[in-house]
Amino acid sequence: MQKAVNKLVSQIVDSGIRHVVICPGSRNAPLTLSFSRHPAITCYSLVDERSAAFTALGMAVALKQTVAIVCTSGTAVLNLYPAVCEAYYSQIPLLILTADRPPHLIDNWDGQCIRQTNIFEKHILGSFTFDPLKPDQDINNELRLCTFPVMGPVHINIPLEEPLYEGKNDLFEFDEVKPLPLHGSFAPNHVPGDLNHKKVLLLAGADDFGSRFSSVLEDLSKLGKVVVLADVISGLHGSQNIDNWDAICQLANEKLKEELKPDLLITMGKFTVSKSFKNFIRQNKPIEHWHVTPNHTIADPFQTNPQEVECHENIFLEWLTRACSETDNSYYRSWNNISMKVEASLKTLFNESSFNEFTAVNTLLEQIPPNSFLHSGNSMPVRYLSYLSGKLKGVSVYANRGTSGIDGSISTAAGTSMVSEDPVFILTGDLSFFYDINGLWNQYLKPNFKIIVLNNGGGGIFRLIDGPHDLPEREKYFATASERNCARMAEEFGFKYSSANDFVSLKKEMEGMCRNNSKPCILEIFTEQDKTISFYKAFKELKIDI
Repeated sequence: MQKAVNKLVSQIVDSGIRHVVICPGSRNAPLTLSFSRHPAITCYSLVDERSAAFTALGMAVALKQTVAIVCTSGTAVLNLYPAVCEAYYSQIPLLILTADRPPHLIDNWDGQCIRQTNIFEKHILGSFTFDPLKPDQDINNELRLCTFPVMGPVHINIPLEEPLYEGKNDLFEFDEVKPLPLHGSFAPNHVPGDLNHKKVLLLAGADDFGSRFSSVLEDLSKLGKVVVLADVISGLHGSQNIDNWDAICQLANEKLKEELKPDLLITMGKFTVSKSFKNFIRQNKPIEHWHVTPNHTIADPFQTNPQEVECHENIFLEWLTRACSETDNSYYRSWNNISMKVEASLKTLFNESSFNEFTAVNTLLEQIPPNSFLHSGNSMPVRYLSYLSGKLKGVSVYANRGTSGIDGSISTAAGTSMVSEDPVFILTGDLSFFYDINGLWNQYLKPNFKIIVLNNGGGGIFRLIDGPHDLPEREKYFATASERNCARMAEEFGFKYSSANDFVSLKKEMEGMCRNNSKPCILEIFTEQDKTISFYKAFKELKIDI
């Protein structure tokens, strides 16, 4: 059986995988032995399967390649599911390897037995069983599914009979590494024949690999003939030509929205963080909506019945740059004029406001160095970053927005820091931080890992959004208010701890965090609920003078 597992691992190495997260267990022992003894593989041991899976996802985000995770049988498998869902919707390549009991033991009251076959079937690109009794199985096509034609998670379930440690004293032999041949192009490059609209708006949606389009998108953006917007987690926010578009969509009145409405909306990538933009387009529908995709990744978030443009994004952007060269730039000028007015209003508001959660984020973003990773927790942190994306030039931003859960933000950022030499920050709320505290139960964390916690005593979003903000049950059942702080957690896990509660201490501690290279850091920012609520209300009530 061990030789069959070694054959499987050799094929996995041939597919290009070099990093494997292993969760302790006995049923997966043959896999653990094989991966840990393969000279081409770097292994990481993490105990909590839920956290480990998000850590593997964060590694894949940084490496831009598939990462594998291995776990034992039973409910350990179910703990991988949140990260599998996130990888599926965010299109992050993960290889899920689950050890299983042999079929004759399932549903026969044997320990650690559940029905693992196709367990992730609704959120997986492929689900397969590897039979160790058939060691010559070719799984190359299954492995390719992690990256082609779309990226995402693939599951291989492996029923293993005892004895599980038969190879413990053996010298393992692996096949010579033979990289799989590159796959061909999936989609023909169908560019539209003509550009028949003058008011053209392009939105680059979320795409962890979007930065590969930055050069050609910058060329289009600089022309000023097309309004170019980029979601904060598109990898392209530094290439847009309207930085504060999320705030514009939030603040614009109906008359102004009618002026800013595109005739042609072009989208690429996936979803957008901005609810304001979604509402803007839903209420001000364009004449046409094209969605550019080489692999049929398409949905209808704006209720516009988009037309699929089956084309590689680079080729389409090059075509669009040529096609719009004679287009009048009045539509871009309209957006740009409003952008300058919004920028001035926001600057005045921030300068004249006291210390609160939103102004704290605005301040700390000015100190994050270029060439850093910035992960974001969900709820309010990612919304703040979306409004302030113009301050994030040169910073790679990521958030688990495929499913928008709070359950793995710390672990995902930890995974990125483990395989990166650049600084890796995460901005998160206190509830999200404590929810994923096992993300710190990780022996591989380095001094480049820097956690910034906005501690407002609970889930602050429920105090700001319409609906729960005035409920009598808000604090107990929605915000789940608490008085916990991060100091003890920092001490327990060996982090350098600091705190801030005003602009002076925030700037000082951020400078210290950015300079520190001795151990990972936690900076806890304490804010008063009422001041954040008042500021956010003032922000939403800003008037744009046209």
